[in-house]
Amino acid sequence: MSESEFLRKTIASELEKAQPNWHLIERLSRDEVDSSEDAVRFSVDAGHIQRLGLELVAKQETALAELVKNAYDADATKVTIFFRNHDRVGGQLLIQDDGLGMTLEVVRDSWMRLSTAHKKNAPTSPRYHRLRAGRKGIGRFAVQRLGQMLTLETEVKGSADGLRVSFDWDSDFESGLNLHDIFNRIEHYSKPAEREGTKLFINGLRETWSEAALNRVWKMILSLQSPFSAFRLATAPSPDYVDPGFEVLVNGKSTRARESELSMDSAFLQHAVAVITGGVDANGAATVRVVSERLGFDETNSLEGEFLLTGPFTFEARYFIYLPEVLSGLSVSIAKSMGAEFGGIRIYRNGFRVAPYGERSDDWLRLDRDTSRRTIILPANNVNFFGQVVLSREENPNFEETSSREGLIENEAFEELRGVVRTMLEWSFKRVASYRNRKQTASQKGFVSSARPRKPSEVLENLYAAVENAPPENPQSAIPEVSDRNGEGGGANAEGQGSPTPTPFKSTQVAAALHAIEQAREEAIKWETEVELRAAAALQYEEMLRILASLGLSISVFGHEIKGIRGSVGAHLAVLSAQASAISSDAEAPLTKSVNGLKNVTGRMFDLGGYIAGLMSNTESRELKSVSLKGAIERFHEQFAQYLNRQAITFTWKVIPEHLRTVEMHASELDSVLLNFLTNSIKSMRAAKVSSRKVKVTARQDGDFVVLSFEDNGLGIAEAERERIFDAFYTTAVRLDADDALAGPGTGLGLRIVSDIASSYGGGVSVETPTEDYTCNIEFRVRAAKQRGVDDGL
Repeated sequence: MSESEFLRKTIASELEKAQPNWHLIERLSRDEVDSSEDAVRFSVDAGHIQRLGLELVAKQETALAELVKNAYDADATKVTIFFRNHDRVGGQLLIQDDGLGMTLEVVRDSWMRLSTAHKKNAPTSPRYHRLRAGRKGIGRFAVQRLGQMLTLETEVKGSADGLRVSFDWDSDFESGLNLHDIFNRIEHYSKPAEREGTKLFINGLRETWSEAALNRVWKMILSLQSPFSAFRLATAPSPDYVDPGFEVLVNGKSTRARESELSMDSAFLQHAVAVITGGVDANGAATVRVVSERLGFDETNSLEGEFLLTGPFTFEARYFIYLPEVLSGLSVSIAKSMGAEFGGIRIYRNGFRVAPYGERSDDWLRLDRDTSRRTIILPANNVNFFGQVVLSREENPNFEETSSREGLIENEAFEELRGVVRTMLEWSFKRVASYRNRKQTASQKGFVSSARPRKPSEVLENLYAAVENAPPENPQSAIPEVSDRNGEGGGANAEGQGSPTPTPFKSTQVAAALHAIEQAREEAIKWETEVELRAAAALQYEEMLRILASLGLSISVFGHEIKGIRGSVGAHLAVLSAQASAISSDAEAPLTKSVNGLKNVTGRMFDLGGYIAGLMSNTESRELKSVSLKGAIERFHEQFAQYLNRQAITFTWKVIPEHLRTVEMHASELDSVLLNFLTNSIKSMRAAKVSSRKVKVTARQDGDFVVLSFEDNGLGIAEAERERIFDAFYTTAVRLDADDALAGPGTGLGLRIVSDIASSYGGGVSVETPTEDYTCNIEFRVRAAKQRGVDDGL
């Protein structure tokens, strides 16, 4: 008996039974049909289910997202995801929704059928008219990707029974078996008639779900729908069924609770330097508009050519530059972390996100590639943009997701989409650069930038981004130059890039390089902070010097006038003295006393005026000449002898050798040094309330230098203040009588000026140990004259 005859006889025998085994009859009939010599047909091995689940969906969070989208397609308003023992392999997962559920016919003809056309034939959901996310009919096998066993429970409103089906993926669907020969039993159970929805009990989880993995789940769920605007409905919903929205709970925590932690805030997006919008219309015409309230412009551009393959679509993006002057009111570090987390241009199709576009590791617009190669020299990495491209099945039929749910099929339509969006972005960020007066291309000729030179920390940060964003197979090839003569960076090191975060696929060498760059950047920031503090102090110092320079003009006039009236006042006082002598002896004594008082007061005034006039006379000449220390100190002492006597100050001085001379300098500068030392000494001695005030000035040779030592017996200088007293505006706050014109309250610049004078002639100023009977010693050091014996000139 042939095999064919045996099959027919067995089938006939089975049909004669009161309760035939229809499964056996179906299998034998299939074998008989397949044995035909006139035709062949495809069959499916049961092991194919393993490949659909384990191999088709690469990431476990992608698999979970597919099941969430299936619940959305079923008009669910809430999906609950609950993990148990998820921190180890073999745990449990429950996914429950309150959607429409499935009848027996739907389970049999749709859920159990591979690559069904059900969603393609019914592209919108029946209750809320949602554009369905699924289409290929294989997304359900994401369940097999997640765990070894599944129990499906589904309930339809109005039915008293629910349906339960169990699947043991690893045991039932073994390779070598025919998929048609594997049956899963359906159980009926009682339920309330008004209850509806579907539950998926997944046991034997194939992988652990760490906190990092759960965070990826949250990111995936929160980014399923656009953060910029609501997705579009295919048709207007029934008034009785207005879509209430879609909520997901993971281990009891809802998406609304996590949204503030893991999603973009509209307040953050308002800090973008520009908003870019555009798209292609039904005629294939592409336009783009860039608006920047911060820079004050609004421009629109029409792209050349027709784009008929993409179909009509819309595009929008927020453009960020991570620099303090552009991000006023927002922390640069916060903005960069947001860029690293959510930056990129995403694609949304039928209201749901298509992975992986917009992920950190994805560069579908080749922005990171071209900035790293300096094809683009402006801030234009993926992290600088927060945007979306919106597609739909109806208007963009040439776009189809891959079976793995990881991206769109890269056909001609996709390449056209990539080119259009890239052109829109490039035109927009170049317009922003133009308004910021930044160089737009490396070959741009005649460009003069007004931008400040970049700080070393910015250069290092951008170098970090260049290394971090380099292709893993050859990171060095993507490291661009870090600066050009206009102060504009290029490539991934362009100004305002995102915060660098090492990615797991980098080699240990690259990780070490990134660590070294980050350490160098931290040191650069410390240095820059110190420089900025010094610059601020220097600016304040320069402002005070300008004020003093203005006062100097007035003082010069004052000194000149004092010098002019000295003779006249002296003559009048002589007349008064003669008249006093001529009157009676009783009246002469008080009048003579008053005249002598006037002589002392005016003498003090003329001493100061004469000194100022002498200073200004020396200052008028810009000629530098060697100054005799003996002549300068002697003249200074003579000029203030009367003042020193009135202040009860013993002033001694000595120059060894007497012919000691300074390097060529302004004579008035040495006078200024002596005057500043004297006024500080007077303040210190008054504050110390010493009964016998003493000042000692000595000058000596010290190798190639002359050293002027100024000592007093005042308060002295505390150890902690010895370095700071030469800083601008630093003072020990000794308060003096307001009427002392010479010592006065001061400006806090005296010793700083002394220090600057010493430094300008190759020397310095320092606090040294005083000699016996003195409490303070400040030494002024400048280079000595190369020749000796030159006339003093003073």
